[in-house]
Parts: sequence; structure tokens; C-alpha cells
Amino acid sequence: MSNENGNTSTQPAGSGANVYKLINWKVMIPVMLFVMFQSAFNSFSSVLAAITEVFPDASKTLVQMILTIPSLISIPMGLLAGVLGSYVYKKYLVLFSLLMELIGGLLPLFIHGSIYSLVISSALIGIGQGLLINVASAVVGENFTGTASGVAMGLKQAASSVGIAILTVATGFLARGTWYNAYYVYLAIIPIFILTMFFLPKGKKDVKLVGKGVGASGLKKVFTRGCVYYSILSFFLAAANFAFYTNVGMSIMFKGLGDAGDIGVATAWNSVITIILGLVFGYVLKLFKRFTMAAAVIIQAGSYLLLANATSLGMVSVGGMIYGLGAGMQMVAACYYILESVEQDAASMAIAVCMFFTSIGVSFSPVVINAIAPIFGPELNGVTGFLAAASLQIIIFVIEIIYCMVFNRNSKIGK
Repeated sequence: MSNENGNTSTQPAGSGANVYKLINWKVMIPVMLFVMFQSAFNSFSSVLAAITEVFPDASKTLVQMILTIPSLISIPMGLLAGVLGSYVYKKYLVLFSLLMELIGGLLPLFIHGSIYSLVISSALIGIGQGLLINVASAVVGENFTGTASGVAMGLKQAASSVGIAILTVATGFLARGTWYNAYYVYLAIIPIFILTMFFLPKGKKDVKLVGKGVGASGLKKVFTRGCVYYSILSFFLAAANFAFYTNVGMSIMFKGLGDAGDIGVATAWNSVITIILGLVFGYVLKLFKRFTMAAAVIIQAGSYLLLANATSLGMVSVGGMIYGLGAGMQMVAACYYILESVEQDAASMAIAVCMFFTSIGVSFSPVVINAIAPIFGPELNGVTGFLAAASLQIIIFVIEIIYCMVFNRNSKIGK
């Protein structure tokens, strides 16, 4: 298949019924294992209360930072991953990432009398996660093309979501005895490290962006029309997507539909749908083809409109499931579209740029949504937030349809 750069894939387009025949499982299995730890620290939120009790003199902000530091460090490390891809083979970047998470994860088991050891632990985990999130997608882009790339991206997303679910249960169970026992989950990295070392191909180095004899050719390979467009689009998509988490609780409480426990139950289904979607994304891609992203966006817009008008927890749950469907499609499609828009030796940096805009979009989501929300009412009560996010998604949908019809008319996505 050909992309906008004129690349031609030698891999079958996947016109057959079973898209999973396109997958090289010797590569995909280690990928699905190590991505389970690309966002592993998100599962440690249940341990924060215990840490607060153990360190009563520590400020709540410092305790909360133990959980947020990995996300903050992931932003610059993601960009660094794109640069390092030009000098280091992706396999070695994966192994280094896993090693940083292993060291950071085991540190509190040996030094848990100081809260600052937990801060250092979070920083090391953040280095590993920040590199791994971007390198994982680049590994998929290097080993799979065409429809196989979309199938692999879906499997990667499903494995990551399953990993968070398993680790959340495991950390809660381990912490029942002593809070720092939760960190024992990082021992699971050891067999994953060994399997990755033996089975993951070394791969290739990416194009150098700068340096002697490179000139502007490296930058041109990365900043293609598609990469620039989808990176900017990812900022607004992330801002709209994260509105679910910042507004669903306020909306339920404002309408008097339930308490904090009800919020968790009513919204948990979106994660389940995201996992299922990841497993069947190859078929979703074949259904919507080049309009997959547009379909994801309008589905999310519909979920927000339903959530804004929900009059029961049941409706909220349905809205959450529809949101999970759209969000799952969008998260996988974004990386897939980026990989389709650049040559394989520019994949790491292109993904890093897109992820950077995504992270910034998440960070500024409340600012963007709350700037639009007053159009729908004077009070920021969750309902206006959902309406603001829906309006932003509808605008993005129109832009994406126009882009696909004008610039992607000859796209082979999903064919």
C-alpha cells in the first residue's frame, strides 16, 4: 500500500476475512507483554491513602505528586524517545525502559522510610514509562504495515488496558498487608525483560533529524502533512476526550444521580469496551477505512450529548460505554494514522511529536473545555462541560471529513 510519501508496503493489505493472519506473533507477543507496563503506575492510586497515613507530616500535594510525576516526566521523555530512535535500536530502548521501571518499582521495597525515596521511585518509573509509551508504537510501526499495523495497534492498546486492570487488582491485594508490598508487581518485569531480550527483533535506527550531511531531509521526513495535521488534531482530540473524566462526576452529583461510589460503577464500563475494541480493531478499520477517525469522533460526540442529557445512572453507564467505543477507536487510530503518514525510519519521532501534543491537550483540557462551556450556560456543572466537548468533537468531525475527502482520497487504509 502507498502512503503520502510514496512508500509501498510489500505486506498483503489484508483483504481476507481473518486480519489476524497478518500478525507476526513472535514480535507481537513480547510487545503485548511489555506494553502492560507502559502505564502501570496508574494502578497505584489506591495506595495513596495509605502513604498519607504513613507520612502524616508530608503535604498532600507531595503525596499526590508521587502518582503524577511519571505522567509529567513522560512528556519530555516521549520526545527524547523520538530522538534516541535515531541512535539506538528500539529493542535496546525497550529493555532500558523496562530496567528503569524495575529499579524504580523495587526501590520502595528496600527504602520505604522516607517519602522522598518514593518520589525518586516515581521519577525512575516515569523515565521508563515515558520512553516505553512511544517506543512501543514505533516498534509496531517498524514491524507491521498496512492493515496489519492497525490490527497490531489495537492489540497493543488492549494489552495495555488489560495490564492496568490486572495491576490495579494486584496492587490493591498486595497492599492489604503493608502498603509498600504493592510495589512487588514490578517483579513481573523480570520475565518480560527476558522474553523481550530473546524474541524482539533488534530493528532499525530511525532517520536522523539533524547532523552532518543530513540537512533538512530528516525534518521533512518527520513533519509530513499528515504528521503535522494529526499532531495538531491530537491536541484538540485529547482536550475533548479528557472532558469525560473531568465532567462525569460533576454531572452526576449536580443531577443528584448518585455518590462517589456510583460514579465509579457507572463509568467503569468504558474501560471494558476499550479493551474489547482493541481486540477487534482490525475489523473496525476495515469497516470505516479512511473515515475511522471521523467515525470515532462523532461517536464520542454522541456519547457526550447522551451524558449531558442523562437522567439516570443507567443512561450514564450507556453513555460511558459509547464513550469507550469512540475513545478506543480514536486512541488506536491516531497512532495508526501517524504511522501511515511517514516513512518507517521516521516513525519514532513522528509518534513522539503526536504524543507530545496529546499530553499537552490532556493537561489543558479543563482550560479549553471551560472556555467553551459558558456558551451553554453560566454554571460549570458537568453538563455544560459535556456540551462544550460535544461541540468541539463535531467541529473536529467536519474538519476530519474534509481532510479525508480532499487529501486522503486515494488512501488504502483498512483495505
